Amino acid sequence: MDNLKIDRALEYVKQITEKNHGDLPDWNRYQDMVKNLLSDPSDRRFKMPHEYYYAFLRAKGMTHEECLERMGLPVRKKAPTEKKSFWKFW
Repeated sequence: MDNLKIDRALEYVKQITEKNHGDLPDWNRYQDMVKNLLSDPSDRRFKMPHEYYYAFLRAKGMTHEECLERMGLPVRKKAPTEKKSFWKFW
């Protein structure tokens, strides 16, 4: 996913929620709004971009990992790193 597109999508979701007095529209209405926003006459089939789906889920209050899991994208698990003293290497 492109971070610039994610920022645009988050800003768009923020604008929508401000217009609706803090309420996010349901998924079908949101999908129609994004379809109208990103309409391309050469592309007849519309596919929801991952960035706008991610922004919708984040606005619902999910964490980054929960959003990726819900979208079916791989989630990187961070392994806890041990801090070793520098002198133990010598």
